[in-house]
Amino acid sequence: MSMRVGLCASMTVEYHPSRDSEYGSKIPASVWITLDNEHSGGSTVFFDIEHVRQLAEQLPGLVMAHDAAEHAVREQAAPIAEAA
Repeated sequence: MSMRVGLCASMTVEYHPSRDSEYGSKIPASVWITLDNEHSGGSTVFFDIEHVRQLAEQLPGLVMAHDAAEHAVREQAAPIAEAA
């Protein structure tokens, strides 16, 4: 499976509790994440709760890695700017 959304204008996250289907089976709880693009519509990804838990565990580390990378770029740019 592959999905790419460029120039994402907005993101919507919705929780859907478990429920009974019209056929009597149980539909498990899920989270729907929709990425909207102004030009080509949007894409929705449906996660079961266990996947949401895994994502929640990994997001802080990803944000910290991003922040560290941006900090490193700023630190490298500062001596160049001072030398100019």
